[in-house]
Amino acid sequence: MLTAYFDESYNQHTPKNSSDPLTYTVGCWVSEFGQWKKFHRKWRSALGSADIEWFHMSEYESRLNDYEYWPDLKRIGVLKRLHRIIKDHAIQGVTVSVNCADFDEIIRDTVWSRTFGKSYYGFDVRMILKFIAEWADEQNIHDPIHYVFAELKGQGNELDNIFRTCLKNRPIKEWMRLTGMWTKGLMRDVTQLQAADIVAYELNKRTVNEISGGKRFVRQSLENLAAGIYENRLAPLYFGRKELLHLIEVTRDGKPRA
Repeated sequence: MLTAYFDESYNQHTPKNSSDPLTYTVGCWVSEFGQWKKFHRKWRSALGSADIEWFHMSEYESRLNDYEYWPDLKRIGVLKRLHRIIKDHAIQGVTVSVNCADFDEIIRDTVWSRTFGKSYYGFDVRMILKFIAEWADEQNIHDPIHYVFAELKGQGNELDNIFRTCLKNRPIKEWMRLTGMWTKGLMRDVTQLQAADIVAYELNKRTVNEISGGKRFVRQSLENLAAGIYENRLAPLYFGRKELLHLIEVTRDGKPRA
């Protein structure tokens, strides 16, 4: 059985970046049970060596709490070690980032919200589920897929709606390899969700920088994470105005399965 782990990241306006576009990203890693077991053991060992109980990317980035007094050498070393563990044991990664303003204009409060969701989170999750199903088809994978989501305030109803709809439709249920249930977990307790947090954070940062019209640089931490797996084992997907309108067009024509 495969298991997919999901977490989210998004940016907010501050006095320093009041003109940045707002984006919302959900990240996901997929792998087999045996690989996730090895992953967990190595991840816990890495955390123990760093003298922390769990890893949270935004706190790490902002040098908060456990990370406040870490010297740069330790910061870089720990993150590189976690990246290597992810790349050694995750079979496939995917992120979906949506432009919040474009989603509000084109999807929210329209008839299309019934298909794609009323929230950024719900939209991103739907697009990742679709990607995973298509990826599994391409890889000739027929095993069930179990979906695990980081516990997020207010998102349970959205997930209930998504899975209730899918489970009622037998062809979609089979296409998505659903086992009939999905679960939530606390990121501080589930190591695989911490890995999903890292990729969601990095790709949300990248998306904001890419569409802001400013200087286009790639963070060194993202370069390290993506090295060797970008596009072949890590698929970063973006939905802005053009992509959302295209999605509506092909959905209206009945081309996609979901």
